[in-house]
This record gives sequence, structure tokens and C-alpha cells, in this order.
Amino acid sequence: MKSPESPTPLLPRRIRFAAAVCLVLSALSGFMALEQAVTLFSLGELRDAAIDVSRFSKDPDLVRGAQVNEAYLAALEPLSGPHAVVLAALSVVCSVVFVSAARLLRPGGLPMERMRQVLAGSAILAALLRTIDGAQWAVVGRRLGPILAQHLNSLPMAQVPPASAQAAAEATAQFKAMLPGLLSGFAIVMTALIAGTFALLSQYFRSDSVRAAISAQDGELAIEEED
Repeated sequence: MKSPESPTPLLPRRIRFAAAVCLVLSALSGFMALEQAVTLFSLGELRDAAIDVSRFSKDPDLVRGAQVNEAYLAALEPLSGPHAVVLAALSVVCSVVFVSAARLLRPGGLPMERMRQVLAGSAILAALLRTIDGAQWAVVGRRLGPILAQHLNSLPMAQVPPASAQAAAEATAQFKAMLPGLLSGFAIVMTALIAGTFALLSQYFRSDSVRAAISAQDGELAIEEED
């Protein structure tokens, strides 16, 4: 038996760093996916609350915020069912990525090769689900952009000279035209960043070098347990 004082051999630093990135990325992505799924599952209640505020509140700032929130929820509604399912699945897969990455760092007697396989498979699945999620958010962004652009007219404007006011109006009009593309583009960029990182991590943990290092580590642990 291995003595309690003998330290557990460590994986190479590059593998531990990649596993730590998996921990952070899966935790953040899974939490955000779960939060968004809960929002979509309770979409009707949230819309009713926003409508009540916009109808009965006398505070113009609260009314304006409620109207924007109502527009946001209305843009989410057409894809709420499929999107909620994708987000729920993504949160589950991210939890698998998190646990398998944690077990690579702290094996606790479990075979690390099995954890490597689970991590590689769940990471590529997370990349696929995050890509679908991002495509759905891009559609929502294009629907939400024109609605938000309408609410820009209700924002309080400072008193400026006529020439400056005309320039500001032209800039606002250009921003309104660009807003749907900006929201959709932001969703695409974030999808490429997060889903691409998941995909790269999956490929890394499938590589021969990582497989060999983890197999050697499993062998060392097995020898120490026999001793």
C-alpha cells in the first residue's frame, strides 16, 4: 500500500494548466447556460412582470427599462423552447467537463486515462452545443436590434447647439442601422471564442502526448499502490 505521506505524482505542467482552463471555462459556461435556461423556462412570468411595470409605474426610467426588457423577452420567445433545451444540455455537459477535469488534477484513486477520455468527449460536445447556442443568440440579436433602436429615441438627450444636434442625430441613425449586426456579431465572436476553446482543449486531450503522459502516470500510481 502507498503510505499516506507519499505525494501523488503530478502531471506535466502543461496538462495541469489545460485541465485548469477546462475547470474555469466549464464552470462559467455551465453557470451562464443554466441561468439563461431558467430565464427561458419562466419567460411568460417575466414578460407579464415587465408589462405590469410599463403600464402602472409612474417612474419614466423604470418604464423605459421595463419596455426594453419586454422587447428583449419578446425577441427570445420564438426560440425559447429549443434554446432552453440546448442551454440545459450545455449546463449538464459543462458539469461533466468540470468533474472530469477536476479528477485529472485530483484523481483520488480513479484511473486518469478514463477521465481523459471523458474530458475529451464532453469538451467537444460542449463546443457543439455552445455553437448551436451562439447561432440562436445571433438570431435573437438580429431580432432585438431594431426593437432596441426604436427605444433610443426615448433616451434623454442633453441640450446641444443645432449643428451638434444634427451631427448627433446622424450618428444615432447610423448606430441604429448597425445595431442588429453588432448584436449578432458579438454573439458570433463570443461563440467562436468559447466553442473554439472547448474544441481545442478536446483535441489537446486526445493527442498522443497527453495520452502517453497520463498512461505513464496511471502506471506510476499502480506501482505505488502495489508497493
